[in-house]
Amino acid sequence: MKRIIVMICFLFLFSPGMNVYSQAETAEEFERRGVAHFKRAFYEAIPQKDKAKADTEYALAEKAFQKAIQKKPDRVESYLHLGRTYFVQKEFLKAANVYEKALRLAPERKEVYLQLASALEMAGDYKGAEKTLKDLREQEKDGHSLRALDELINRLGKRTRATGMDNKGGENKP
Repeated sequence: MKRIIVMICFLFLFSPGMNVYSQAETAEEFERRGVAHFKRAFYEAIPQKDKAKADTEYALAEKAFQKAIQKKPDRVESYLHLGRTYFVQKEFLKAANVYEKALRLAPERKEVYLQLASALEMAGDYKGAEKTLKDLREQEKDGHSLRALDELINRLGKRTRATGMDNKGGENKP
């Protein structure tokens, strides 16, 4: 009987300690877990055409990246991973929203502008994508990069005019 009481006491004392330990995971640990889930979905499940496994792994990746962001809201990498997770699932508006948050945290990082512009373009917001690239262009100094950005901006401007669409898929008003 004493053994049972001792074991019960031990379990009650040990359980909170385990709970504290699980809460002590760092943002980087959640991020690593998310990356592992993303890789299993993208590099294993998708090529094997296992949609159920891919959906599960992407959901686990999303949850891990969100926990990483909760732990460390100023860590840009977690936002980029979460945005990529949404992007590959064709949830372009969700990806764009996450990339916008990343851009506020790291306005000096060129790849964030490009990822945001890509998500906006895929969501049909050509004008938003064009504006994002113009914002990036203002920072750019390299001639080759400037020419590439000009080409992308011109292409997006043509798509906006050709589709008769304004910002966020709204129709242009004459």
